[in-house]
Amino acid sequence: MRRKTIRQPSIIVLGDINVDIMGRVQAWPQPGEDCLAQELQIGCGGVGANCAFGLARWGAAPRLVGCVGQDIFSEYVLRILRGSNVDTRWVQRTTAAITGMFYINVTPDGERTFFGGRGANALLRLRRGNAALTTGTAAAHIAGHSFLDRGPAQAAKQLIKAIHARRGWVSLDVGMEPSKTIPQKILQMARRVDILLVSLDEAAALTGTRDPFKAFAALREAGAREVVLKVGRRGCLIGESNRRALVPSFAVRAKDSTGAGDAFVAAFLQARLRGWPTIECAIAANAAGALATTVVGAGQNVPGQREVAALLSTQRLRGKWDEARMRVLARLPRRPSLRTRSAR
Repeated sequence: MRRKTIRQPSIIVLGDINVDIMGRVQAWPQPGEDCLAQELQIGCGGVGANCAFGLARWGAAPRLVGCVGQDIFSEYVLRILRGSNVDTRWVQRTTAAITGMFYINVTPDGERTFFGGRGANALLRLRRGNAALTTGTAAAHIAGHSFLDRGPAQAAKQLIKAIHARRGWVSLDVGMEPSKTIPQKILQMARRVDILLVSLDEAAALTGTRDPFKAFAALREAGAREVVLKVGRRGCLIGESNRRALVPSFAVRAKDSTGAGDAFVAAFLQARLRGWPTIECAIAANAAGALATTVVGAGQNVPGQREVAALLSTQRLRGKWDEARMRVLARLPRRPSLRTRSAR
């Protein structure tokens, strides 16, 4: 008997690719002080790369669109991406700038502060007539940082047009820096995409209120078709049957919040690609976002479906949310990964 081939859902991801150097420190230094990290880790990061890593961990087939330099750092990140089943055929290389690079300073409470620059990410140009990129896919995800520079912004607009011409959907993950520096442009683009993914801090910068329900309403009134508002440990706010619903998250011991938002986004998008109801998309996303805080770093460390299945099988929710948890769990492989087993 021939085995049935399971088709991986494909999605285009447009966003930054960086080298991340992470240092864990005991305390935030005073101006002029030395700050010696207890340990340093290096990996591939950036909002585009992190989301693509997460999607691949969920068994999706991400096509990553980005730009890196012609340097040893680009060789490093591209090798990691390919090794994680991310399609890098549409990652461009330039001699005009080095690959994006960030140092991430992590304190014992899990809070992280970024230092660095986007480098080659700002120089992305999407060639016209590149039909191969969108062939076989009807979904695209765009990181808000793309709208900080002219070339990536134009590439994002071209991608939105191409996907909508195929009757597909496009999501936008806002990002903190774009929310602060180009809020009007982000609100304009929010009206052109199908799903707006935004944190409470980002929503506050865009709407002027930190009340999640008021911010959610303001984004809808501004023209966003579907809003998914991340509210940290409280979970996320979604629209359900023309009403707002606060979907609860999961309790974990946090070490580092780097990449938690990207893990949330990847989990939500893979569920939407597979046609799951919005509540189930949110449950999976909350679990993935929570799990991402239990490991140091992002990139290839973001959780996938097996880690989420392990969490959902051990931690219940209240009321109707537990029914949704069980439905999500029924969709996932039950055998936990080696990483999850060794962490117990």
